[in-house]
Amino acid sequence: MAHRPEVDLLLCCARTHLSSEKVDQIRALLHSQMDWPYLLRMAGAHGMIPLLYMHLQKNSPDLIPQTIRDQLRNHFLANAGHNLILTEELLKLLHLFETNGIPAVPYKGPLLAGSVYGDLALRTFGDLDIVVPRQDFKRAKALLLSQEYRPDLSLTPELEIALVQSDFECRFVRDDGKITVDFQWGEPKDLPYPMNFELFWGGLEKAPLGGRMVSTFSPGDLVLILSMHGAAHCWERLNWICDLAELIRAHPRIDWKGVIDRAERLGWRRILFLGLFLAHDLLQTILPEEIWEKIRGDPSVQSLANQVREILFGDKNAPIGTLERSLFYLKMMERFQDRIGYCLRMAFHPTVVDWEIFPLPRPLFFFYHLIHPLRVAGKYGWLYLRQLFPGESLS
Repeated sequence: MAHRPEVDLLLCCARTHLSSEKVDQIRALLHSQMDWPYLLRMAGAHGMIPLLYMHLQKNSPDLIPQTIRDQLRNHFLANAGHNLILTEELLKLLHLFETNGIPAVPYKGPLLAGSVYGDLALRTFGDLDIVVPRQDFKRAKALLLSQEYRPDLSLTPELEIALVQSDFECRFVRDDGKITVDFQWGEPKDLPYPMNFELFWGGLEKAPLGGRMVSTFSPGDLVLILSMHGAAHCWERLNWICDLAELIRAHPRIDWKGVIDRAERLGWRRILFLGLFLAHDLLQTILPEEIWEKIRGDPSVQSLANQVREILFGDKNAPIGTLERSLFYLKMMERFQDRIGYCLRMAFHPTVVDWEIFPLPRPLFFFYHLIHPLRVAGKYGWLYLRQLFPGESLS
């Protein structure tokens, strides 16, 4: 798939370290007719402005229009300040949880920026993701409330219990609106596989962050988690591929056999291989030859990767539709029982939307398994009719 020069420039800059060949390629691209507004829009959409600014400022400042350099620098400095504030808040909260005996593991966000990118300013993130054990949610919530946070959902105590038992996260916003914290213990049921973070508690390690050592998932487990996260979002942002590539670069001694064995047990082999294929194909991530041979020998992975390239760099501006996303998930699944399970979850698993629209007392919760398919059928049936009869009044 041929890329515009702006896309090629982003791909060259989507890494923390540049070879001399990449520096030469960047300078050659900058001598072409560059659509700077388009480049800035793409870099912003893909979370690439910090890396783009760093590499252009370091290697080619003479080839950048002054107004573009100013915009990039202002965004870089604003992002760096924002990231520092969020990191300080994360360390404060982790200390609070540790003091009260609550295991808490950050991932993505400041942790990746600090321990993988090596610089908090080089990655964009908007909130704090913290994994807590499901059974400790109530105590962790109480501590957050004591720090002037409030849940963004207003649920009855019965519905909150249902949320913790059946869903994956709860979001809290600080009273000033400047910081959001996501407590997570699993992945949403509308993703390809319900993923419980408790699968990875046994392999926790320590990593440096802001002058402290904090708990984190092992590099091998984080490869799986980032691959699942990217696949869950159809890899629609380049910075998620960059996260995976930088993690592999920072940890050259990953136990690949152990990672693949675990992926196969979980039914995630194709999900893992897709993430690794994208990192190798788009960002030249070095993988063991025997691993790369297995990956490129899977035609399903290459087909999925072609879809991701179109999502990343195609001309389609609209977000990925529900049907397109679901078909992508089904194509990633290797086992028939996983496809059936996914379809059943999509059809019958109640969501927060159901709870908010139709609040019921706990003895009637079983009705949500009927409400959900009826609500979804009504919603998407209406959208389908609107597509069939555009401009017609359906009232």
